[in-house]
Amino acid sequence: MKKFLIILSAIFIVGLGCKKENIGGGGLCACSVLPGPSLMLVIKNSSDVDLLSPTSTGYFEKAKIQLYSKDANNVIKQLNFDIKQPFTYTNDAKITYYQLVSYEITRLSKSIDNTFYLKLGDAKVYELNLKVGNNSIDKLLIDKIEAVKELPNATGLPLNNIYRLKI
Repeated sequence: MKKFLIILSAIFIVGLGCKKENIGGGGLCACSVLPGPSLMLVIKNSSDVDLLSPTSTGYFEKAKIQLYSKDANNVIKQLNFDIKQPFTYTNDAKITYYQLVSYEITRLSKSIDNTFYLKLGDAKVYELNLKVGNNSIDKLLIDKIEAVKELPNATGLPLNNIYRLKI
């Protein structure tokens, strides 16, 4: 009986300790399942300088970036995103730039007609439209122009959702 109570207590404590998605204003936690593909956006200037890197002049820190949608009444809903560091997936697939990553935008995008907004600091607001497939983003439009993939040769790799925004 004591073992049963200890196990039941442990399950109860773990259940309380895990912050679930959208409860209490939070995002995903370690025990949450990822909700499908994510948008990964590399932001560069015309000289190919990474504008999400803290070492770059004029970079955009996370606190100065807004990713949001608007409902029919123009009420703004902020979307969750993170800034991920450069990484190496394979010898052929290296990302040497920081990336803005959002799982929430792909989950909310029901069709290419859904518009999302990206504001970088005091710069202009960019309109984003996504066509999401089963495990990837089939198309990303930035201000109604099709975005270029950062790794065009990454077909079949999990890195197929990395796009580039040049400002």
